[in-house]
Amino acid sequence: MKMRSINLVLFSLLLVSLISFPILCVDRYLSHPDRPWQLVPFGADSLSQTYKNQYPVFGPQALMTHLADTSKPTAMVLIDGWGVPYDEKLLEDDFSILQRANTTFAMHKRLLGNTSHAENVEYRIGFSDGALITDGDSATCAKIESEQGVHFKQTVCCENCNDMQTVAMLDSLITDTTWNKVAWTARSTHEGDREKLHSLLRGLFDVASKHPETQFVIQGTHRPILGLPETRRKYLAPWVPAVVFH
Repeated sequence: MKMRSINLVLFSLLLVSLISFPILCVDRYLSHPDRPWQLVPFGADSLSQTYKNQYPVFGPQALMTHLADTSKPTAMVLIDGWGVPYDEKLLEDDFSILQRANTTFAMHKRLLGNTSHAENVEYRIGFSDGALITDGDSATCAKIESEQGVHFKQTVCCENCNDMQTVAMLDSLITDTTWNKVAWTARSTHEGDREKLHSLLRGLFDVASKHPETQFVIQGTHRPILGLPETRRKYLAPWVPAVVFH
């Protein structure tokens, strides 16, 4: 009888440990925003206090519903693999390329870590009479058109174009006042290459500076999930940077 009681106590302690350990771990990770991204539950509010103090923080709805004016001519660029890094200095470097008057820098939450999700959220608001730029080979352009073209009046393929050629097409479509809304998903940055990112940001800034009458909305799709593990570990799971030139 005594042995049975001891076994019951030991079993109860084991059961309590199995239940409480995951809860304590999650609470610990939520309380320590400096944890590596793979240890933070996706969707957790892991922004540092510095980010929260310095930038507006927005939920997962389309950014047009938070910051932008749907009545204005708008160019929206989604940048694949542009996430919010743990190191605030890295994001300062990104944002410094886009510094100008009447600009809002913000943190924007994503519910899922894939580009299709970002496109489906962002392109549903106000783009039905607009143009979507696609790039890549003909098969890639056709695939993007079938997936995202439903949100746009027209898709335009920049076949086998690099970023700068596609930026030039963006410039051309903005100049052609036929389109009140123009959008593009830049995919060359999906591995987290910061040189490619900064080159793209400089190109977008130059186009935006030529068209002060056009509202530019530039934002990430999700953190870099391809490329080297050491690159992925630098970024938070659910957050992306967002910039609006008003």
